[in-house]
Amino acid sequence: MSAENVDVVRVAYEAFGRGDLATVAEHFAEDAEWETSDSLPLGGLVRGREAIIGNFTQLPNYWSSFSVVPGEFIEAGDHVVVTGVQHATGPGGSFDARFLHLFTLSGGKVVRGEFIGDSAKARDALGS
Repeated sequence: MSAENVDVVRVAYEAFGRGDLATVAEHFAEDAEWETSDSLPLGGLVRGREAIIGNFTQLPNYWSSFSVVPGEFIEAGDHVVVTGVQHATGPGGSFDARFLHLFTLSGGKVVRGEFIGDSAKARDALGS
């Protein structure tokens, strides 16, 4: 099912890029988890699809522009690894940084996502 998992993640990225968080939510399990650096606003471990999408809706409160541009989707069984570049502008400036997302899927839905990126650049751009 790994090819299908890549398709699920790819569609979710495309929806996120359009700001279509309802479609993003459709690709997450109800009890999904999302983890980012706890040194950033909205960071740490978030549990539940509604809470995850709630965090995503808050991004404009911190960033005047924010995007993740995937470069490669790597099949790994129940996991999908995505590499790409994050672009963001905050009160302290703008930055571009490479990222890695690790997704775990079950039953065609994301059950866990982990965002690994340059949190120091992000903190600087936030003016922290």
